[in-house]
Amino acid sequence: MPSATPALDPALAALLGRVWPSLPAAAVRAGALGFAWAAVSIPFVRREGGRVVGHVGLIELPLVVAGQPVRVGSIHAVCTDPGHRRGGLGGALMQEALAACAGRYETVVLTTGIPEFYARFGFRPVREHAFERPLSPVPRPQTAGGRVLDEGAGDLRLLRRLLAGRAPVSDRLGSLEGGTVFVVGLLLTWGDFSRVHYHPALDVATVHEVRERALILYDIVGATIPPLDALVAAIGADADRVVTFFSPDRLGEGFEARPWDAGRAATHGDTWFAGLMVRGPLAGEDGPIMLPPLSRT
Repeated sequence: MPSATPALDPALAALLGRVWPSLPAAAVRAGALGFAWAAVSIPFVRREGGRVVGHVGLIELPLVVAGQPVRVGSIHAVCTDPGHRRGGLGGALMQEALAACAGRYETVVLTTGIPEFYARFGFRPVREHAFERPLSPVPRPQTAGGRVLDEGAGDLRLLRRLLAGRAPVSDRLGSLEGGTVFVVGLLLTWGDFSRVHYHPALDVATVHEVRERALILYDIVGATIPPLDALVAAIGADADRVVTFFSPDRLGEGFEARPWDAGRAATHGDTWFAGLMVRGPLAGEDGPIMLPPLSRT
C-alpha cells in the first residue's frame, strides 16, 4: 500500500483529539488504508505558537440532488480549544470557510447537534426521515449473506473500484463521494468494516446490520442499485422489515417515511446522528429525505 499523503497535521490532530478523542485515530487509520483525510479536507485554523487552537474544515462533497449532480461544500469538525472558547474564534473561522465557499458552491451543508450556533451564518435545519417497509418471508439462498470486507489489500482494491464507479443510492439525495468520507465514517461509527458485505452476484457492497428482526440499510455501493427483493435475497437476513437511512426511491415502493432526529436515533441505539443544516438551495428538501450516514462529514 503506498504511503498516505498528505499526512494529518499533528498539531491539528492534537486539537481534534482534545474535542473528539476517536477522530484523529480514525483519520490516521483511514490514511494508512489509502483514504487520506488531509487530501480532501481544507483546514481553516488558528495557531498559538505551535498549538492549533481553532479549526473549521471544508470538504467538497459530490452529491446527486433531485436527479442532478451537484457539488456542495461540506463544513465539518468545527472546534475551538477549551481554553479559547467564547472569544469569537469559531465564528471568525466559519466566516473564513464560508468566504472560501463563495463563488465555488451555491449550497453548503453540515451536520450538527447545536443548530443555533450555525443559524447565525445563514444555515437552516432540514427535517430528515428514515424509511421503513415490511418484508415478505422468502427462502434464504445458500449463498446469502455476502462476504464481510476486511482491511486487506484485495478488499481495499474491491472497495475502491465500487466507490469509483458508484451510482447514487438515491436520486433524491445521494452521494458520489470517492471514499474518504465513507471510510472515516465507517471507522468512527463502528471501528471497522464489519457492516460492509460484498455480494458477488450483484457486484455491490451493502452496509447493513440486523436488529430486532429489522434489516437496517445504511448504504449500497455499486455501479447499479439492485431492486429491494434482490438485495434482501442476497443478504438473506432473518428480518420482517427493512429500515433505510437514505431515501429509498431506487429500491421500489411501499416505504413509509418516519421523521428522524437525535432523540429517535438515541432510542434506536445510534449515536452518530446529527441534524442536517443547509445554506443555499437544496432541491426536494420539503419532501422526506436523508443524507446517508456515510456521506456526512
